[in-house]
Formats: sequence, structure tokens, C-alpha cells
Amino acid sequence: MMLISLKELKGLTIQAKDGEIGKINDVYFDDRAWVVRYLIDKTGFWLFGQEVLISPASVQTLDMEKHQMRVDLTRDQVANSPKIDKEKPLTRDADNMLGADDIGVGGVGISGTDTMQGDVYLYPMPLGGPREIVHDKESDGPNMISTGDVLKYPISTSDGDLGFVSDFIVDSKSWEIRYLVIETDQDKGKKVLIDPEWIDWISWKKRRISVSMEREKIKACPSFDLSLPIQREYEDLLYDHYECKKYWERKDADS
Repeated sequence: MMLISLKELKGLTIQAKDGEIGKINDVYFDDRAWVVRYLIDKTGFWLFGQEVLISPASVQTLDMEKHQMRVDLTRDQVANSPKIDKEKPLTRDADNMLGADDIGVGGVGISGTDTMQGDVYLYPMPLGGPREIVHDKESDGPNMISTGDVLKYPISTSDGDLGFVSDFIVDSKSWEIRYLVIETDQDKGKKVLIDPEWIDWISWKKRRISVSMEREKIKACPSFDLSLPIQREYEDLLYDHYECKKYWERKDADS
């Protein structure tokens, strides 16, 4: 398991079984389970710049030093993948249409069998800006949100504004979003980490996120360096500072 910045993922070359298929342009995550559901692959000239949705279940290796990801797909699978309507929000209904039941992503990460390998979906044209963010009132299933849409969302605390979302930290094994990276407004760009469990609410209409902690408590959290790997020792310090249950302890309690 490795904790990686989604900003660092952007631009990674994607290698299929028989050649390069593009670069990671963004990801879609489940806005309730906080898990990555699709990688957005910008294919480039070989597929006329179309953008493809690839299941993280297809990822075989991730090499951050070489800036490369290998997937269990062929170029033909990508070229012949089904199209979806990019003008409509990606809700549970659209997800089912794409065959998401075969992908097996739940609230605790990605699971499934060999049938989940090679899931890939194609946009007929390149994405042209933020997609509409909605909650599907007709379904209790998740909606898929682009991380690019959430960047710069202001963060409210119990006693005032803190800063804005500048990045996400994801578990490279389960593809769960472990932390939001928040850049504080008045601390010379200091960055702090917030566990999604601490979020009170998200308003897609107001484009704002609220967390259930005091501003000074968050600003005083242990410093970290995004250019270095996040180690478990730092995570221990972080959760001890916030006096919150650690995500690996929550997972053990739920199992």
C-alpha cells in the first residue's frame, strides 16, 4: 500500500498490454464512499483525443518514479469501448448502464473477481470543463464526482473559514481517498490533511465543504511534506493530534 497525491497521478503515462493508451487526466470518485471509481484517460492522437474511463481494477502496476501505470487492457478494448453521454452527470443509473455491478467497488474499496478486469468506457468527445454535480434523488446509490471539480472548494470549520481543497491523497491498493489536502488561507500556504470522515457536509450547489473541527486545531496539526511519502508514523501523530480514531482502526472494528 502506498499513499499518493492525485495531483502526482495526473499526467502519468498509461501503458496497455500492447502499447501506450494515453495519460491520466483526472479521476471520478464516489461522493459518499470516498473511493476512486474511474481514472480518466486522455488518449491523445491515436484515438482523436477522446477521453476514456478506466476502472482502477484494471491497474496492474503503478511506478511513480517512471511516471507510468500499466493496465490489464489492450488498445482494441479501449478503441471499442461503449460510449456514454458526457453532458449528463454520472449518477448511479449511468454507472449501472456502464456495467459498474461488475466492477465491485464498495464503501471500503475495490473488490471482485477476474470478471472485473478490463473495464473501460469511452467519451465520444474530450471533456470540456466541469460536469454538473448532483445528488440522485431517485436512487440511494452514489454519484461520481471529478476531483478536478472539487479543487479550490472553500473549507468551513466550526468557527470560521480555513482555506481550500488543493489535492487528495489516495490509497494505491484500495483506491480509497484517505485525505483531503487543505491549503490554509493565512499561514503562508501551509497544507494540512483532513480525513473525509471528519466532513460534516458538502454542498455541491454552494461548492463548499464543512468539517466538524475548530480552525486553530486544524491549523496546528503536525506539518508534512507532500514531496515525501506519507508514513504511518506521521499518520499516528496526525490522528493523535485530532484525538480521532485512525482509519485502519475503524476498518478493523468494522471487519
